[in-house]
Amino acid sequence: MKHFLTIMLLYMTALLTGCDKEPGWETMQLLDEEVVEIRISAFESWDEMNGDTLLSFKDTKAVRVFEEAIRTARKQADAAKRTGPDYDVMVIYAQQSPIHAIKLWLGEEGQESVFSYGFKDGEEAVYVATAKHSDRMRELILQEGR
Repeated sequence: MKHFLTIMLLYMTALLTGCDKEPGWETMQLLDEEVVEIRISAFESWDEMNGDTLLSFKDTKAVRVFEEAIRTARKQADAAKRTGPDYDVMVIYAQQSPIHAIKLWLGEEGQESVFSYGFKDGEEAVYVATAKHSDRMRELILQEGR
């Protein structure tokens, strides 16, 4: 039984690795470090991140919701942007790593959300998160924001 489970684990790993991404499917990048906190602030400016934290998520499950949404968001043309973002999102790592600054347009229930890197440096692409990820983020943000 142990050998069977090992073979199945290796098979599933190879299958998932081989099907990781379609050609041309680019996603947002985070560091290969442990994410320990997600800080949410109201968007104020493209030039800097708002330091007035509205919400701070340190619970592992909540952090994973945001981390998964960010890491799986697909690159799209700039036209996916709406007006100004809704939130500044700061990804905090366990090690003394830099903080990732991300802008978030939070979709309505059942709609996609849009991310972009926090500071424009010629990068005009945005990254679209699925409606499933959007709904999970909405639930956390709206539940905590009460």
